[in-house]
Amino acid sequence: MSDGTEVGTAYTDSSGAFTAPVEFTRIEAGRHTVIAECGVRLTGAVDQVVTRSSGGQTGTLVVLVFFVLASITVIRFR
Repeated sequence: MSDGTEVGTAYTDSSGAFTAPVEFTRIEAGRHTVIAECGVRLTGAVDQVVTRSSGGQTGTLVVLVFFVLASITVIRFR
């Protein structure tokens, strides 16, 4: 559980060890506490980071605009 929402399930092996994939339904930046209850209460923290990328298209657009303007200039002064 995290913030009252189930984010994963796990089963223990014969020694009591477990691994659980955690999947959040909402992405909210910040630290979130994850709680596993199996007779005892285990807690851990997950940090979610939201990033943004321009995708590298800005440089391509500048080059494209440059060549379009250069072509217009060449055609105009011919």
